[in-house]
Amino acid sequence: MPYKDFQVNEILTAADVNNFLMDQSVMVFADAAARTTALSAVLAEGMLTYLEDTNVVQVYDGTAWTEISGGGGVTVSDSAPASPSEGDLWWDSGDGKLFVYYDDGSSQQWVDAAGPSVAVQSSAPTGYEGQLWLDDTDGSMYVYYTDPGGANSQWIGAVSRSGGILQVVSTTKTDTFSTSSTSFTDITGLSASITPSSTSSKIYVVVSCNASADSDRLVNLRLLRDSTPISIGDAAGSRSQSSAYFYENGGNNKGLQLHNIPVTFLDSPSTTSTVEYKIDIKTNTGTITVNKTHSDTDTADYPRLASTITLMEVAG
Repeated sequence: MPYKDFQVNEILTAADVNNFLMDQSVMVFADAAARTTALSAVLAEGMLTYLEDTNVVQVYDGTAWTEISGGGGVTVSDSAPASPSEGDLWWDSGDGKLFVYYDDGSSQQWVDAAGPSVAVQSSAPTGYEGQLWLDDTDGSMYVYYTDPGGANSQWIGAVSRSGGILQVVSTTKTDTFSTSSTSFTDITGLSASITPSSTSSKIYVVVSCNASADSDRLVNLRLLRDSTPISIGDAAGSRSQSSAYFYENGGNNKGLQLHNIPVTFLDSPSTTSTVEYKIDIKTNTGTITVNKTHSDTDTADYPRLASTITLMEVAG
């Protein structure tokens, strides 16, 4: 019987004392079966027991034994427990974080027991008010926000990396190249590869190519992503669709001129696979050279130059 029901000066019997102790102390049993055997005849509301096989404390509510945590102990696992109840605790052994299963009235979810935290991952987690998410693909930070009145909940940008440079890749070609091809052919060594961190990223391509021709030549250059020409003009009859062009009018300086041809383009590859950017070139006749004049006389007056291609990933 509960202690508050004892009367002043009432003489307590041994049975009264035993009942009081069972009501107020925690009794330890090997398992639920052992507890049933021992207490079946003396069950009383408020009894507390500890089961060694499951490591939980339970209270008798007058009808059944229930765990005093209100829904379960702590599950230690690298994946969330199945069929949880509100109030259950889960220790994520994969990243060392404690979560509690929470019902906000309209949805149920595991939330960080430590309160608002930063989730670092590539896709948005199931959010709760005040949670922070760092998108590890582009470094943008978001906070989960509920509009006044609770009409709408969403991730909103806290710190955006949109437009920021995420990585830079560059290739410098210092040797020379020559061709007499009247069809586009790759300039050996003037290429660079990059692996975008997000499909929303753009790639800013900057090319500086130095080329020369022997005399009176029409020279076309073209930028490619893998095997696809990009930054080219529209088709128009048999005209070449090119990214850059120069005309070599030899005259008295035949074979002596060296042209710097720039190509810039902001590309949207929409992939996270590695892509290659390169330059190919063609002439209508004769020979064209890269990084040297066509005459290339071995004196201090004749230069050797370098050509470059630089790729910059821009956060989307």
